[in-house]
Amino acid sequence: MLLVDANLPAKSVRSMMKEMEQVDGVKYVLGLESVIGSRIPEEILPESITSILKNDKWELLLINSEYKVASDAVNDQISDLNTILKKYDESGMLIGEAPCMKDMIETTSHDFQVVNAISILAIFIIIALVEKSLSLPFILISVIEVAIFINLGLPHYLGQSLPFIAPICISTIQLGATVDYAILMTTRYKAERIRGNGKKDAVWTALSTSIPSIIVSGMGLFAATFGVAIYSDIDIIGSMCMLMARGAIVSMLAVIFILPALLLLCDKIICATTWGMRKKTHFTDDSGHAETPINSEKLEVLTK
Repeated sequence: MLLVDANLPAKSVRSMMKEMEQVDGVKYVLGLESVIGSRIPEEILPESITSILKNDKWELLLINSEYKVASDAVNDQISDLNTILKKYDESGMLIGEAPCMKDMIETTSHDFQVVNAISILAIFIIIALVEKSLSLPFILISVIEVAIFINLGLPHYLGQSLPFIAPICISTIQLGATVDYAILMTTRYKAERIRGNGKKDAVWTALSTSIPSIIVSGMGLFAATFGVAIYSDIDIIGSMCMLMARGAIVSMLAVIFILPALLLLCDKIICATTWGMRKKTHFTDDSGHAETPINSEKLEVLTK
């Protein structure tokens, strides 16, 4: 719907309506001028008829679109219509469900960026303090963020639509609910390395001992949210729970298959930036097999 100044000349209103009807996806634009035409003076019409579409301040125009609400196509259409409107009436307004949803999407898009940044920063600080490391927070959060990107990208390839509020909710919920999978495995890896085990042995031990707990936790979250998604008759709740269920599986697989590889690749960086691990100097022979770790203090004595 469209509100324009009631004092806007009828000729300008008709010209604006014709221009709006040329916008892609607009079926028709209906107003008082299009109903009575240019041959019938508005003054002879009874007030009971004109008051339906016009009062002392505003005139109401109806716009019918073939696009769905909250779609990219209708949002582009609203932008084009608003551009035309402002040419004729600076005070004019587009109202209704589609313009309202467009404003909400733009608002939530900004909120998503702010909330996502705050949640990542908070979890980064918590992991850094708990693990006493500068590199591990980057690795753990990166793994879960990859899982989030995959989860939010799959609907595009599956031909599914997402509620506009999905990114802001799913990204933070999935990050908070599944980062503990990565923390569980990393804590065991860190303990094994501090004991003096080689990086491959430490990663293998961490993986083998953590997999059962990670699978149980991931499948538990999947079962709870998937059940709600199947049972709920409310579309937005069903969509959100289905995203969360899929996110639990994607995060679980990312931690099991991606995190161990990153721990192996970044082992030197982790040891150098983690308190308690820098005191251990680890050697490998020419064949790549791990030798007995030597404490750095003992190493200084041997080299004197």
